[in-house]
Amino acid sequence: MKLINFIKNKKNIGYILLFSIIIIACGWAFICAGMLTESFKHKIENETYKNKEANIDNLLVTETKDGEKLWELYADSGMYNDSDNIVLLENIIGNFYEDKVVKASFKADKGTYNAEKKEIILYNNVILVYTDGTNIQADRITYYGKDKDVEAIGDIRIEKPNEAIIYGNKAILGSNFSDFHIEGRTKTKFYM
Repeated sequence: MKLINFIKNKKNIGYILLFSIIIIACGWAFICAGMLTESFKHKIENETYKNKEANIDNLLVTETKDGEKLWELYADSGMYNDSDNIVLLENIIGNFYEDKVVKASFKADKGTYNAEKKEIILYNNVILVYTDGTNIQADRITYYGKDKDVEAIGDIRIEKPNEAIIYGNKAILGSNFSDFHIEGRTKTKFYM
């Protein structure tokens, strides 16, 4: 009965309407704010968890298969970006292995390692040295993975100690690091 008397009073009806409007407005504002910030939340989550970057000093990267080391490289610094799975490398030295023995060593000022493709690209002052002393200098050398040929491109200089120096623009190096062939025009100087 008291509730009915309370509602019959015009002043109290105004308070009830005002209170109801405030509750509805607050609820509506809360729902709208949730909808508006949802896209921001997804964008922040995507950028935070999907696009990871790391700058690393004194980086060592190694690939092994069945417990056997295929190659290793050391870089003074590296920058990794998760969006493309590529590591940018600086001041690189490393080795390629076959049957647990170093078959060739390399050095370059810059390079990249593609973690998805297991591909190494070396550029700027690239030198690759085979165990027999044969050394190859090129603008860029690309290692495509185990059992695939290695490609050297640009201002190629191959020296077979006490035999010859060969110049060219492109060379394909065998995956076993024991043979190579030059494509295109070449110039050869023989030791006498």
